[in-house]
Amino acid sequence: MTFMWIALSGIAIYFTYGFFAPHPSKRVFAADLPADSVENGYLIPREVFDPDEESLFQRASASVAAHTKALNKHAARDDETFHEPHWGHTSAMLRGTLTIDRIDNLPEPFRVGLFSKDRAYAVVARVGTQKDPDLGLISSRLALKIDYPKPVPNTYAPSGEAAELDLLLAAGNHGNNGADHTFFARDGHQVAMAFGLKPPSLKTLKTLANWRNIAILLDVRKRVGGLMAPMRKAPVNQDGWSAIPYYSLGPFALGKGAMKFALLPVKPHKVAEHDRAKVDFAALSKQNMDDWLASGEETEFTLAVQLATPDCIPEPRPHDPPKAVMAAEYCDLAWDETASPYIAVGRLTLSTDTAINTADVWGQIQYNAWNTLPEMRPLGQLFRMRKHVHSTHSNVRVSHLYGGKPGELVGKCPFSGK
Repeated sequence: MTFMWIALSGIAIYFTYGFFAPHPSKRVFAADLPADSVENGYLIPREVFDPDEESLFQRASASVAAHTKALNKHAARDDETFHEPHWGHTSAMLRGTLTIDRIDNLPEPFRVGLFSKDRAYAVVARVGTQKDPDLGLISSRLALKIDYPKPVPNTYAPSGEAAELDLLLAAGNHGNNGADHTFFARDGHQVAMAFGLKPPSLKTLKTLANWRNIAILLDVRKRVGGLMAPMRKAPVNQDGWSAIPYYSLGPFALGKGAMKFALLPVKPHKVAEHDRAKVDFAALSKQNMDDWLASGEETEFTLAVQLATPDCIPEPRPHDPPKAVMAAEYCDLAWDETASPYIAVGRLTLSTDTAINTADVWGQIQYNAWNTLPEMRPLGQLFRMRKHVHSTHSNVRVSHLYGGKPGELVGKCPFSGK
């Protein structure tokens, strides 16, 4: 009986502490934010900057850097099969062409940046697989470095600019409104909390001592489970890497509006049937890429954008900010793809005879979503965090895992004809 009362008292104290203690992992917006701004039927996004953002970004960056430095030095340089947790493994680097040829599909105000005129650009595509052991997340990824005719902001260049533009995407599933068409976390607070759990420390105990933090962590895991559900529910699969649609996951500016973008397969290739829930997905992805390279095939994707409209953003719930803020700051928010369908603006073509040897220096090419034009910049706190985290992580992995010099390949990407 005494033990039961002690246990009940402990539970009561735990829940009372969680209810009254500060809750820094929960982002709270001011109640008096201005109403939504809409122009010509399109939502004008509004970013909100928290006073503690820089400390969030620094903590998350330090955590990711520590994870990478704990790995064996020069591991990626000495072993082509090395798979770095959280970053993944490069299956191939391919040269290709991104052709912007359908800007007429866009309303006039959104014909800016990369979509300001029809033209073709040389690209280098990094095809890879991420396997995150902490979240249980497995995902194919596709990153494009575009040979742009004039300098744009660059996080790795000493001058702060380079004539390169990056687009980063992650694999999703076919069909409208897929759970994996969005990011698994909402904002920087959630990611900083998740990163802060490892390695275990007093901060870990403090985080877990608040049941509201645990509720957020469970929600993040639930979203990750939702992303992985299609893989588990459809075990027999024949899709190769070029049969998968890829999504930007979060929101980007497009002029005064907001967009998400995607690469949708046009010329997919098939592979041998396999049970995705049971195979080593990273090894399978590499084998599938090698088979495609040996086939001599060409693949093509449609580059498409989704524009933010009032109708495609869900109605705010209690404690949610206005739609214009949700569109910019909620990175896990699904924009209704029926209310605002993806619009084709161009095409990406990649061929097998343009593969680049990843065992040499080119494996150290650095990508960042912020290597882009200001009128196409990423939006929201999570992307502001990713600017710092990805930069820190990329610099550490280049120096620690490759023995290279961060930033030395800026402006030297092996585009076609260079």
